[in-house]
Amino acid sequence: MKIVAGKVRSLGHRAFYLFLLRRWKFIAIVAIVVWALWYAERWVPMDYAPFAGYAVWVAMLVGGALIFLVVFRAFLEYRYYTYAFTKDAFLMTYGVIVQKEVAAPYHQIQHVVINRTVSDRAIGVSQIVIYLAGADKEESQMKIVLPGVGKKKAKLVQGELLVRMRQKTWT
Repeated sequence: MKIVAGKVRSLGHRAFYLFLLRRWKFIAIVAIVVWALWYAERWVPMDYAPFAGYAVWVAMLVGGALIFLVVFRAFLEYRYYTYAFTKDAFLMTYGVIVQKEVAAPYHQIQHVVINRTVSDRAIGVSQIVIYLAGADKEESQMKIVLPGVGKKKAKLVQGELLVRMRQKTWT
């Protein structure tokens, strides 16, 4: 795979699982609450049994809708995370409602690190961290994080950034 300047690239398809994995606690809590309501239905007095049945169905519908919204949000987050190599800078765009575009001029890049946590390795993705030069910036602005990139693609992006960084530094 060759990296072409100007072409907008999206994260790998496994990045969706990474964004979904970040929200697993919420999904698990909703599922446990719905299961607990369903299980507790058998202890409701007979006078209120029909209402308990409706309450369980409403809880299942609301829980299902919440889980769907979480999965949909993870998909949108995955879908709108893009990056591109331009002539002068590395561009990263993210955000669904408010889109942010971060540009890292090649001459400001100090080094590029590939991080792989246990969950990243299980999914088969890497996190690219690009450290930028600049003393007047806050620490959060001194690095750019590109999550959910495949292992091979991460190596390619790291290599391309280092090549372009050296070209801009020495010219």
